[in-house]
Amino acid sequence: ESVSFASKQITLSSGVTLSYKTLLIATGVRARVIDGIRSGSTWSECHSGDINPDTMSIVDPRRYGFGSTHTVRDMGDALKLVEAFSRIEDDSQKTCYDPIVVVGGGFIAMELAAAISMYSEDNHVTVVMKGEHFLEGVFNKEMSEFYERHLSQKFGVRFARNFRVTDLWSTASSGAYCSLDGPAMDLHKTRERVFEPTPSQFTECRGVILEDVNNPSDSDIRLPARFVVFGVGSEPNTEWLGGGLEMTAGGYVKVNENCETSEEGVYAIGDVAVVDRGGELERTGHVDAARKMARHVAKVARGEFVESGGMDHIPYFYSRVLDLSWKFWGSSECHEIVTIGLGKAGKDEGAEGKTWAAFYLRDGIIVGVLLNGGSDEQNAKLEGVIRAEAKVASGKKLAKCSIDEILKDPHLLTPPTLGLGEFHAETDPDEVREAFSAFEDESGSGLMKSEDLESLMKMLGADWDKEELADAVTALDEEG
Repeated sequence: ESVSFASKQITLSSGVTLSYKTLLIATGVRARVIDGIRSGSTWSECHSGDINPDTMSIVDPRRYGFGSTHTVRDMGDALKLVEAFSRIEDDSQKTCYDPIVVVGGGFIAMELAAAISMYSEDNHVTVVMKGEHFLEGVFNKEMSEFYERHLSQKFGVRFARNFRVTDLWSTASSGAYCSLDGPAMDLHKTRERVFEPTPSQFTECRGVILEDVNNPSDSDIRLPARFVVFGVGSEPNTEWLGGGLEMTAGGYVKVNENCETSEEGVYAIGDVAVVDRGGELERTGHVDAARKMARHVAKVARGEFVESGGMDHIPYFYSRVLDLSWKFWGSSECHEIVTIGLGKAGKDEGAEGKTWAAFYLRDGIIVGVLLNGGSDEQNAKLEGVIRAEAKVASGKKLAKCSIDEILKDPHLLTPPTLGLGEFHAETDPDEVREAFSAFEDESGSGLMKSEDLESLMKMLGADWDKEELADAVTALDEEG
């Protein structure tokens, strides 16, 4: 309920006060939803009166059928979602052909779309996302489209891109409204059509009300739904801390590499914690990170020896989409993503068994790697690739390697150490030819303008200063 760091006491919701010597904050997160939908941080807040704790069954099954809304954080949420799958029309006739609507564009939404499609094949799914693709900022367009295409081709999942859910569509509302229709991979706004009064079996809503992100004036688009599942992220359960600790703008607890907060004797781990690594904030909302943080804090709190530099942890997470699975190690904060093997896999209709990798480069160093469909032997080498902190000569060279070549030797493309006055230059004939063709004179003479020399040399790997560039221009074009 609350905490006093000055007196080292916490107060529970029952009114009981407890004193502490060491305090570990592991209150986790709750599902983020839109205004008007219930979301709590405890089991009682989320499920009191809905689930019988003795039988773990739904008290009123009808409430979680047609027109219900859902989030997915715990077993109670899962029970409600399964109930929604199994509900049939009151007259036992299949008359509702509205889609199951999944809202969100991140990990949870992608996995929900896959799971619902796999286990509820009689009902199709429509994903509503306010961005262009799944996992923007983690995947590039090519990677996102690989999974989106697989969902669409295998189970008919449809995508409404660049739309924001502004409200639930009331069961009392009927009339003429614009909706969405069109190609499965990119639904678009339709002309108005008449919606009859909502069937009595619908409970919370008839669907969702959408706004076009790129044209906010289109803000009354109605998408009917059999039921709605929100996978739009999470919010930390930290209100009870009362602002007594150093926090992020989003309400997460800042900790150092030993999981220590700004208050002595107070630690934070798991989803609620953000590690400050020299000004770079790192949050890994995954069970692997939570377990490692817990083990590390236990050592620190007991005064046991720990390695200098704090907890040794490389972010790691995994996911599964239908029959596809992938693992990721490292950081997605990068300047370039290089994929190997995805070109062919992304174009094939059947993506099962396709192995491809994505390498995340920051300042030429491999800081992250994702492997889709990898073998146990390949997956076992991913952490080592990140720990190697290998520098690659160029993304183009990396793309020409095989996955196994890089997994076997992450330093395969590390350029040699430079001597005084030396620079790394591209020597591959095809790359050199491609670079020159970009600046070649339109006459086809093979000549180029001297003012393009700087851009050409940067493309070939030379980082000349102004004086070096001027000397080169003079040597190549003595007449000016």
